[in-house]
Amino acid sequence: MAHNSIYDIAQAAAEYTRAVFQPAGDASPPAQWAVPLDDQRQLGMAANPNEGSVVLTAWRRAFQDAPDTDDLPGEALLRRTFDTRMGAGLVGGITPELGVSLSLPLYAACEAQTLQDAAQALLRELDLSEDAPGEAAQTLPPVSADARAQLGDAQRAERDLSRLAQSCGLDALPAGARQFDLLFDDLPGRITLHPSNRYIVADFYLHDAVTLQGNLRRAAIKAALLINQNALRGNAFAIGLDSRDFLAVTGRIALDRLDDDIWPRWLQYQVTQALDTRALVWNLSLENAQISFGGAGGATSVAPGELA
Repeated sequence: MAHNSIYDIAQAAAEYTRAVFQPAGDASPPAQWAVPLDDQRQLGMAANPNEGSVVLTAWRRAFQDAPDTDDLPGEALLRRTFDTRMGAGLVGGITPELGVSLSLPLYAACEAQTLQDAAQALLRELDLSEDAPGEAAQTLPPVSADARAQLGDAQRAERDLSRLAQSCGLDALPAGARQFDLLFDDLPGRITLHPSNRYIVADFYLHDAVTLQGNLRRAAIKAALLINQNALRGNAFAIGLDSRDFLAVTGRIALDRLDDDIWPRWLQYQVTQALDTRALVWNLSLENAQISFGGAGGATSVAPGELA
C-alpha cells in the first residue's frame, strides 16, 4: 500500500474544502476520499450537504481489540464525542476495515497548515484512546472553520431558544436562559445553546451503561461507533457516553436554519433516532448479543462513512 505524507494530504484536503465551499465551474468534487498515511493510519474527508459541512476523519487500526476484552478505546471515543458536543463536536466512529476513527466537522474552506494541525491532533487522540484510554484528552487546538470559530449574537440566540421552547408548549424562558428540558414519554432530553450562539444542541439520554457488562457492553459500544460513522454524512447526530456512564444521543443544527417548519421536523428526527438507538441497546440486552469485530489488513473496499 502506497503511503502519503501528512503534508501532501493536508494540501489535498485544503483544495477539497475550497472545491466544496467555493465551487468554480461545473466540476464537482468527490463525495468522499481517504488515503493511507502509513500501514496503520488513514486520513480522509467527506462532504455533508445535509449539514453544510466537510468532515475531516482520521482512522487508526486497533492493536489490542480482542473479542473477549472490554472496548476501552471505543468507550474513550464515545466519551470524547459527548464531551466535545459543546465545542468542536468531534465524533468517534469505526470502519471495520480501517479501524476506529475520530472526525471533525468543518464549515468553511481551510488552509493546508490548519488542516495538517487538525489531522495531527485527531491522530494523537486516537493514539491516546488506544494507549491510555483512561487519561483525559487534550483540548483540540483552534481550527478556523469548526463549530467554535464564528460567534453569533447571544441575545438573539437566547430569544430564538425561547421561541423554540414555546413551540414545544413550554412557557417563555427567563432572560439569560440557555437551555430547556423536554420529556417524550419516558425519554428525557435537553435543548442547549452552543457556546458559539450559532447552534442548538439536543441531548437525549438512553440507557445506563453501568448495567452493560462483558460482551454485551462491547457489542453496544461497537454498535454506537458504527452508527456514528454512518451518520457523518446525514443530519448531525452521534452517540456518546456522559460522565455518569449514560449512553446519550446528541444532535446539532444551526439556528439560522430553524423556522417553524424545520424545527419540529428536525426535533422529531432526533427523537426518532434516540428511540431507535435505545431499542437497539435494549434488544442487545435482552438477547445478550455477541458481535465480533476485527481489523483486516490490506486495502479497504468499504467507503469511509459507510457500514460494511
